[in-house]
Amino acid sequence: MKLYLKEVLLGVYMVFCSVAVAQQTITVENTTDLQRSELIAISAEQLGVKPQTNVVVRDVFGIEQQTQWTHDGKLLLSVYVRPRGKTSYSIQPGTPALPGLSWVAGRHYPGRLDDIAFENDRIGFRLYGPALQRRGERGFGHDVWVKRTSELVLDELYRNDPRVSFHLDYGKALDCYGVGPTLGCGTPCMIRDGKIVYPWCYETYKILDKGPLRFTFQVNFPATADGITEHRILSLDKGSNFCEAWVWYTATAPDVLPSGIDIAAGLAIRPADPKPVVIGKDYVHYADPTVDPERHQCQIYTALLFPDAKVTITQMESHALGILKNYTGGRFHYFFGAAWSEFDVRSQAEWQLRIEGFMEARRHPLKIKVHTHNLENIKHDE
Repeated sequence: MKLYLKEVLLGVYMVFCSVAVAQQTITVENTTDLQRSELIAISAEQLGVKPQTNVVVRDVFGIEQQTQWTHDGKLLLSVYVRPRGKTSYSIQPGTPALPGLSWVAGRHYPGRLDDIAFENDRIGFRLYGPALQRRGERGFGHDVWVKRTSELVLDELYRNDPRVSFHLDYGKALDCYGVGPTLGCGTPCMIRDGKIVYPWCYETYKILDKGPLRFTFQVNFPATADGITEHRILSLDKGSNFCEAWVWYTATAPDVLPSGIDIAAGLAIRPADPKPVVIGKDYVHYADPTVDPERHQCQIYTALLFPDAKVTITQMESHALGILKNYTGGRFHYFFGAAWSEFDVRSQAEWQLRIEGFMEARRHPLKIKVHTHNLENIKHDE
């Protein structure tokens, strides 16, 4: 083992430089009994570099790893660590090779009524835009596009006839989730006078991260009659069924929100099929029967997860809701997600296990340490 480690260090040395150069080691420790496969984010400050600096990251075998700088100055790295295990990566300045496969994608589709659609290797989502609202259509919520491939397929679907690509299963993906005048999958809303205030379509948008490991964008909504504006940032990572959401509300002058506003995130529950709702302490999930159960014969598993927000989970107006009482400002943080019975989650019991694993990982994040050393201090036997 000692000889093997020396060979690895020598290989890294020969790859990187022939003169002394500063190098860092990132150690990643898993303190749980779960096999962990996820993105880690390391701030530029922690690395001692400026955001967007070109760096090369390699694993213990010396193989270059795919990375991404985010809009807020974090370096993303996809890692996997065995239960109670520890692994390490070397990092130093340099020009990465070609970025390789992209695991996430998304964009604005003006030709399809201003949709914003985005996906990763497991699932896809869609938001409706101003052009659809101008037609008077009531599309309030996040739509789900199920997939049975890890390929990125949204552009292909949008290029084809929607009547063929969106709603029928030709082997890659389809839209069989019903949104309409509901909150769909994980859409935020205000609760006023004990009723849901349904948001309509976004007004403006900005894409913040384009991949290859994380897709992030912000949407802003038209002000209500009393001057309250919703802002929403959504972020989807490689390999995750769960989209991260940050939601906040602002008011026009004077910049004070009216008292007594509750806010929430919701899942649409079909009135004819309300039973497969599972409510936990900090999550709720549902086995959605699709828009046409008799013909599709499958389920879409949806979920809301609240790892740090103190919400009340209840059901109202054919929705499961996580309600944050007496909102006075700040960001409402939660996750929403989906999976398909025809792809990587075959039953609601499996969906429960995936949710439990995700929440356990959030409670016990991977421990990340950055060590700086100089390669000239590494000695080799002659």
